[in-house]
Amino acid sequence: MSITNQSVIQGWSKVTDQEIDAFGDSGDFFRQHLLNPTLLDLLGDVNGKTILDAGCGTGYLSRMLARKGAKVTGVEPGESMFKFADSKEKEAPLGITYLQEDLSEFHSEEKFDSVVSNMVFMDIPRYENAMHNCIDSLKPHGSFIFSISHPCFEDVGDEWEDKKQVVVKEYLKVYEIKRHHAYSFHRPLSIYINQIIENGCEIVKMIEPKLDEVVAQENPRGQRDVHIPSFVIIHAVRK
Repeated sequence: MSITNQSVIQGWSKVTDQEIDAFGDSGDFFRQHLLNPTLLDLLGDVNGKTILDAGCGTGYLSRMLARKGAKVTGVEPGESMFKFADSKEKEAPLGITYLQEDLSEFHSEEKFDSVVSNMVFMDIPRYENAMHNCIDSLKPHGSFIFSISHPCFEDVGDEWEDKKQVVVKEYLKVYEIKRHHAYSFHRPLSIYINQIIENGCEIVKMIEPKLDEVVAQENPRGQRDVHIPSFVIIHAVRK
């Protein structure tokens, strides 16, 4: 099966208004309690900094960063999410520039202090181009921070809820996983790490966020993240 960037973008363009509304202005449960705090901590003081939100989706993270004083550019290819993000900016301007573009074809004349990409690369067939373009958009010594589903501990079903374990069967293979709107792609973690290094960055931190046991009580699916991480977050710096 040949899955193209365009077919994946078409899938993500079908995200409904109801799904966007349910996602909220801080993201879902796992973004609120695991991803957002970690990404914001790694970015540090963003006041006055230029930031590229690569694959910004509904633009919720772009808005969080803009409210902290950052000058943000958000790139999102999916039509419905791009339109939502753009409409939010027009309703309540924060100085965010939104671009409807495919990250694998994105090129920016502007160089950014930081590039953040939240849960994006595992959904892109041409991830090598997308990662290269993100790093190429950085100033020297700029930060490249991204999160992905943890490929070492993928749970394509409800294994934790049923068995209190995650079974890994074919870690070293590259394969697609059918999702509700499109596909995601399993790739060994080393593929992403080597891509960063080959594009002239050095890794300064890797985080596998753990959910607080008290917070986990709020969501039945959160119990797994007390024991086994669902996400991995990488902070690299361009040389």
